[in-house]
Amino acid sequence: MFQKGLSFALFFYFVFANSVSDVPAQTPQELYTRGMHAVRQGKYSQAIQSLQRAVALQPEYAKAHAALGTIYLQLKDYPASEAALILALDIDSNLIQAEANLAALYTKTERLDDAIRVYQNLIRRHPESLQVRLGIASAYQQAERFPEAIAAYLESLKRSPNQAAALTNLASCYEAVEDEVQAIHYYNAALAVDPNLSMANGNLGTIYQERGELDKALPLLEKAIRQNPQFTTARYRLGLVLTKKREFQRAAAEYQRVIAQQRDHVGAYYNLAQALFRLKKREEGKRAMEIYRHLNEIAKEIDTRERATLMEPNNPLQQYRLGLVYAKYGKIDEAIEAFQTALVLDGNAHYALNGLARLYALQNVRLQNAVEYAEKAFHLSPEPQYLQTLALAYFQGGQRESALKAIHTALEMEPENEAFQQTLEKIQKSNETTK
Repeated sequence: MFQKGLSFALFFYFVFANSVSDVPAQTPQELYTRGMHAVRQGKYSQAIQSLQRAVALQPEYAKAHAALGTIYLQLKDYPASEAALILALDIDSNLIQAEANLAALYTKTERLDDAIRVYQNLIRRHPESLQVRLGIASAYQQAERFPEAIAAYLESLKRSPNQAAALTNLASCYEAVEDEVQAIHYYNAALAVDPNLSMANGNLGTIYQERGELDKALPLLEKAIRQNPQFTTARYRLGLVLTKKREFQRAAAEYQRVIAQQRDHVGAYYNLAQALFRLKKREEGKRAMEIYRHLNEIAKEIDTRERATLMEPNNPLQQYRLGLVYAKYGKIDEAIEAFQTALVLDGNAHYALNGLARLYALQNVRLQNAVEYAEKAFHLSPEPQYLQTLALAYFQGGQRESALKAIHTALEMEPENEAFQQTLEKIQKSNETTK
């Protein structure tokens, strides 16, 4: 099974003005309209500025707070999103979209019990909402509460029987409870609605591949990657089918494409090595096997950390440690998400604040947040390494004097720290080149 669920994106309904004049907005309502216009254009920073001005003028403007929460959710700034959405609901508890987005946030940050609780409350008040039904089904599925997920998907399909994604997810849940008959039935039902649905083709293909029914698996997997050439997992499964059919040249080509799409794919390197050995390309096979062994050790370390978070899903320190491992191996998006999850669990987790600030600074993104988080981390726990992070954030944002002050203070606390000295030299060198 390729994945246990397709997370449903909740639609955020805003009223957009047909036009926006060039006259500077003055009222909170005008600022809200401008913010929504900026969202429609993908100008999220501009939208946030307009909405922040709106709530500054009218702190009880629930729709503007909800809009801010939605934008932050889209930008994966989960702590800011949660704060804005909760504030919106405190002001106006009838904002169904804000409440649904809060549930979606809890789902994305793996606070699944909270997500389910919010969705259950929404269902009591809005029992006919298909969006909410699909949301709770997805949350149950991600929580691996598969019988409840199955019931929720079936209830959703009563209201909209031709939801191909819901049919695919339902089939995936049946697969998880090892009911292959129903899984195959619902994958086929999804494909009857949309024959080109890549995920359904891929998931059904993998069932047949695992059952050894290679002739059934082959066309499904080929179709899955025709519809989505970036469907790496389906391509890998296709390689396994081709290996079993002893088409080693084609199999090797598919494994190489998998590696081109995912450089750290452990299984692809192993099976590529085996295919190359079969093709009597021993030196190439040895190189692939060496890479496999290296990647396998990395995978074991990441797996250990991921298992720790599963054992303690509400422990922010475990999320932080997972983020460190992701960052160590260049999985930056995953690291950022892990640090953000830690902050959702504990907004004062100084170690996660520092970790997130450091990643933002090193990636040269969201530098304002980097400075804010680094300052808060140092305030909560005045450790010199947090000052180094703050110096990097200032430096990346062009605030060299502030950066120098921060790193000098860090060196006063730990004069022999070579990393601090290197940061100082980097800032000083930059100053010299700009003179």
